[in-house]
Amino acid sequence: MNKNLILTDVDGVLLDWETAFHDWMETKGFVRGAISSYEMHLVYNERKDVVKQLVKEFNSSAWMCCLEPFRDAVWGVEQLAKKGWRFGVITSLSLDPYAGKLREENLKKHFGDVFEFVQCLDTGADKDEALLPYKGSGLYWIEDKPENAKLGADFGLNTFMLRHEHNATFHYDGVKNVDNWTQIVNSVG
Repeated sequence: MNKNLILTDVDGVLLDWETAFHDWMETKGFVRGAISSYEMHLVYNERKDVVKQLVKEFNSSAWMCCLEPFRDAVWGVEQLAKKGWRFGVITSLSLDPYAGKLREENLKKHFGDVFEFVQCLDTGADKDEALLPYKGSGLYWIEDKPENAKLGADFGLNTFMLRHEHNATFHYDGVKNVDNWTQIVNSVG
């Protein structure tokens, strides 16, 4: 196993999924509420099953080629890559192989050839099985979803959770909450 490997989520970590999703929802005629939440059905005040299907449709769409980088992710990845780090992506995107290709092309467009692999799980899928091979490895794991950050810590990964409004109150032993990639770069070295 490559010890210079950093495992990372994509949406809300490398790419700005949320802004693109809101723009897409607007094209569908949905009005966003004032609430900030990871749960998009709350943001749009719609039934959970309806919004879950919309997220699945969005994640399998051509929009996956065009998501913008998240905050200072390009700078952070560039700094770490200069120091010899490579990245392994584990993302709950879609099982549609073309959506996965678009995701990979979009990542390479913004970040270059720094990825060992891009593993696309089903929309909203848990990451237990995908992280299991790295259990006890001590590799770095970067995430923004509290459940997945907790999972990484429980698996013995050095876990960072990028703070958002929807996860700002989450705290868990073994998870280092960070506001940006600068803090990750300074911690990884």
